[in-house]
Amino acid sequence: TLKLTAPDGVMLQLPLPEQAAPGDQIHLMKDAAGKWGFKHIVKSGATVATTKPASTAKRTRDELQKDLNGPDAIAVRLDTTKGPIFLKVVSSWSPRGVKRFLELVDDNFFREIAIYRGIPNFLVQFGIKDSMRNQYSKIQDDSLCGVPYLDGMVGFAAAGPNTRTSTLCLFLGDAPHLGNTSVETPFGMVLPESMQTLHSLHLPGDIPQCGGKGPDPTKLEQQGNAYITGQFPD
Repeated sequence: TLKLTAPDGVMLQLPLPEQAAPGDQIHLMKDAAGKWGFKHIVKSGATVATTKPASTAKRTRDELQKDLNGPDAIAVRLDTTKGPIFLKVVSSWSPRGVKRFLELVDDNFFREIAIYRGIPNFLVQFGIKDSMRNQYSKIQDDSLCGVPYLDGMVGFAAAGPNTRTSTLCLFLGDAPHLGNTSVETPFGMVLPESMQTLHSLHLPGDIPQCGGKGPDPTKLEQQGNAYITGQFPD
């Protein structure tokens, strides 16, 4: 096990890859869910060329607003304990992501679902249910189209390429370090009239897997909302 401190100060304990050897350089990356993992290993004495995805120019706020006002946008209402949050999803931003999200909405998946991760100025995360944890298969990534992660953006959390299922992130601030790989593809945005409600949501903290003291998603998956109400009554 590799024990180290990540650049953001989180203490990590990661299983060491089998191909790693003394003297190798190990590079980490942080995914859209804020979880650190291995990016690649540079073998001692070797030169490794990494292929970066083609750069995609970031869309301007005016361009994003045009998309949100266009015929491709679909309005959705999320009811929370703090009041309704209105958002729009845009198929051209993330066709597979929007299709899955609307499937979840039609299935009432988000009814009585708990926020288990909330980090100030970063995100709130939800989408784990004990009774439906195996219902949805992983979906393929969508191609980047230059949509940046801004305050109010909506996207799926993922554990790596092609792993999106049902866990959503609503962003509480701009995150310019995200949105550079197809794993991190926003598919919607909270509307201006709901931003105050979004920012009033209770933030339980980061998950233990990322060094926080908030709810454990593994226990939530096993025990359901009773785990949240019992251990995190706020």
